[in-house]
Amino acid sequence: MPPPGKVPRKENLGLQCEWGSCSFVCSAMEEFCEHVTQHLQQHLQGSGEEEEEEEEDPLEEEFSCLWQECGFCSLDSSADLVRHVYFHCYHTKLKQCGLQALQSQADLSPCVLDFQSRNLIPDIPDHFLCLWEHCESSFDNPEWFYRHVEAHSLCCEYQAVGKDNHVVLCGWKGCTCTFKDRFKLREHLRSHTQEKVVACPTCGGMFANNTKFLDHIRRQTALDQQHFQCSHCSKRFATERLLRDHMRNHVNHYKCPLCDMTCPLPSSLRNHMRFRHSEDRPFKCDYCDYSCKNLIDLRKHLDTHSKEPAYRCDFENCTFSARSLCSIKSHYRKVHEGDSEPRYRCHVCDKCFTRGNNLTVHLRKKHQFKWPSGHPRFRYSPGHFCLPLPLFAALCAPPSPGTRSMKTATCGCSWFAMRV
Repeated sequence: MPPPGKVPRKENLGLQCEWGSCSFVCSAMEEFCEHVTQHLQQHLQGSGEEEEEEEEDPLEEEFSCLWQECGFCSLDSSADLVRHVYFHCYHTKLKQCGLQALQSQADLSPCVLDFQSRNLIPDIPDHFLCLWEHCESSFDNPEWFYRHVEAHSLCCEYQAVGKDNHVVLCGWKGCTCTFKDRFKLREHLRSHTQEKVVACPTCGGMFANNTKFLDHIRRQTALDQQHFQCSHCSKRFATERLLRDHMRNHVNHYKCPLCDMTCPLPSSLRNHMRFRHSEDRPFKCDYCDYSCKNLIDLRKHLDTHSKEPAYRCDFENCTFSARSLCSIKSHYRKVHEGDSEPRYRCHVCDKCFTRGNNLTVHLRKKHQFKWPSGHPRFRYSPGHFCLPLPLFAALCAPPSPGTRSMKTATCGCSWFAMRV
């Protein structure tokens, strides 16, 4: 299955097929995809023969992926399975790119996250559709799709702007961006296609560039090797650049137009607007009238409809089970870790609490503490922590005449508890 309109690339990758018990290995994506296509054809042909033999209930037809540690199953059509399996091919290439990037960094250790998630891939769109002007080609294989879009960037003509300047225009539908060269245009197109260029060989996470992938590894560095410490929250990092990126989160540049809340990122402001000022609840339960604002809350709620406990304690000789993951975690902390000691302390009267929200209620009712508009709660970290009173007082105090209000550009750490 040759890629459309593209000269085969010379790639020195160890692409290993993980379909069932197959052990095929090659170095080129063209050969690898052709090999996997044979698996698909045999698998779908076998499914068709079984369908002819068992025509009792056509609604129960399933198209299962046999890739190791995957478990994907489509009840709709074989086309969903085809796109899914071709994404495994693409994902395999990205993991090999990640392995090569990691091997080039002698000072880095491998990822320590769950190895069993390495072949879990995201939901695939109906088609990989090119929206370049007058194109609209569609693909089942993401590798061929991304190569096709790259060809658009390489063939794009320069256009004159003024006397001496020339730029290339992005031809993606609805985009008016211009770039000084084709390389920048090629990078920009990834924002339209959501193309990733590298994946973690251990956990399977995909990243837009090598820098983000290596940051993923460095964030797992042992604590004694993290020499760069944040002066605001004491969090430690393996590199100075990671520390700088983190420090930006302590400066809130984006102010809510409806209240005094300030956020460090546009995405944080969008989440604030959605949860604090919007009544829209797009995620609805199929079994009751419950609705919520995000998918995580809906999944937690769906656990309550399960007749059987969805989670069981894996501690030896423990028979505890629960319908939600948070219940299991709470059980484990209290029963198996002895985590019943009060960890939250009031800085005014030294009263201690086992839960952070109980301390918050105490501060509000007993000591009449309030927070600026838009802040829904105090956030406490584990341990004996208390509210940083000087910062809190400064944040809540009205600005002096001729000075800038701290509410519009305050340090984000002022809402976290600090160690006593």
